[in-house]
Amino acid sequence: MSSGKIAAQCSHATLACYKSMLDNNPAVSMAGSVWERCGQTKVALQCKTEEELLLLQTRAQSLNLCAQSIQDAGRTQIAAGSRTVLGIAAAMSAHKPYPSQDLTSRPYLHPNSSSDQDFKASYDDLIDEHGAPFATNSTHQTYTVGNMHSHRRGNSVPLSVKGFSTKSDETHETAYSYPPTIPTKEVDNRKIWEKILPESLACRLYVATVLVETTIDLAIEGELFLRVREALKAKPSAQPPRMPVYLAIFALAHVFQFVMAVDAVYARNTLQFICLTAFNALFLLYAIIQIKEVREDVAGITGGGVSSIPINVLTIIIPIVIAVSEIAYIGLGWKIYNEFGWKVYKFLGADRRIKKMYVVYQIYECLVKFDVFFWVGFSVQFIWLVLTDTEWEYYVTCAALPLSIVLLVEGHLAARYENKWMMATFMSGCVGAMIYFIYKLIKVLLYKTSDQYILVWKSLTVFSVIAIALLFLTFAYSVLVLRNFGRGLKDALTRKANQGVGAQNHQRVASRNLNRMSID
Repeated sequence: MSSGKIAAQCSHATLACYKSMLDNNPAVSMAGSVWERCGQTKVALQCKTEEELLLLQTRAQSLNLCAQSIQDAGRTQIAAGSRTVLGIAAAMSAHKPYPSQDLTSRPYLHPNSSSDQDFKASYDDLIDEHGAPFATNSTHQTYTVGNMHSHRRGNSVPLSVKGFSTKSDETHETAYSYPPTIPTKEVDNRKIWEKILPESLACRLYVATVLVETTIDLAIEGELFLRVREALKAKPSAQPPRMPVYLAIFALAHVFQFVMAVDAVYARNTLQFICLTAFNALFLLYAIIQIKEVREDVAGITGGGVSSIPINVLTIIIPIVIAVSEIAYIGLGWKIYNEFGWKVYKFLGADRRIKKMYVVYQIYECLVKFDVFFWVGFSVQFIWLVLTDTEWEYYVTCAALPLSIVLLVEGHLAARYENKWMMATFMSGCVGAMIYFIYKLIKVLLYKTSDQYILVWKSLTVFSVIAIALLFLTFAYSVLVLRNFGRGLKDALTRKANQGVGAQNHQRVASRNLNRMSID
């Protein structure tokens, strides 16, 4: 009769019993080696006759092993003449630590047991030792599992194996390392001016246009300021000088416009470009009105300035420069609007809910920024043209000016980081500021015929009305922004802030068997 092999897996506790069984039965010999794998011991035994198989099965039953499996598998392999290894699970029962004496579980041999069809077929072909489930290739490798004395699963990939340095188009192996290394952050080697200037040509032209306009207008405003100051020295007046304050506010507006333009390019706020175009149109209107006022104040004064350019020419140059810049803003603004629309879509995605929240956030940010200018402009006029240092309101206004700027900065931070307490404080401050400007507006209109307000009530009225309207819109949009807290906009803005950082490489272990799918 052909010989067959029986492979029994047992724990360390039953290994001694097997060795005792082998020593007491010379007919049954050790046909293989003993090794450990994941805390289990595998013993290869060889039975030459069916009597030896029955003897082994009987003694296995006394050890509370899977005797029926030994009988079925052994009979089948002996009858078939196969030399493959049978995998038989055997372990000491936790509930029966001592050998069983139950005779009902003794094996029963069928008298007509010579046919292979009477027995269940084994699953020997699935064992890696006698089968190759996957075809080998040029990069196929086999790893030998070493001895392990703990009940811990070994590494999928040995630590001694180095990761792939490149990705292969043939084998599709991805680079990895174990343990995973910390990804290195990309170093920005660009020059300072390359970091400051925007990447888009339209944005660069827009910033350059604002810079040229600001430079020319500030130079002319400085010349006009010197000549107006010389005229005031020649014609002293009891009233506080108005024109130097208006020129200072006009110059401050140009600086504010340049800062807002740079911020709009950096933040990709398309609404801010539209607001800057309207803001520049107000510049044009104010420059036209300023022509008559400046000429009246410096009438008859020929010197006092740095240049010898006539005052009529200087006052005409300002509106011309602003008008040309306005045309450029409209054309470049349309180009930037289409360009930023695609860039915003790339980092926000196609989620319409996020896009709507982002539009509300942009409007809110734009309102907060313009609040700064009109609050400061109104306070400067009120302090230098109306109040005196002998009035208590003078000191209150001086203290309110820096606090108002801090309040607006708090509103920006509250919306950006979705802080409800900061937003509640900002909304309370907006209500208080609205009450303050309404009080000032009523006071200016009531006393507009007095000597204190007769020359400045128009400009104060314009600034106060615009400030009240902006405060009302700011409060309304702050409520909308507060409702959007926790809905994903903060995460989207965080991804936008980190979009310059390079993508991290895949650091997980790839599958070593190239014929198998890996979902890692």
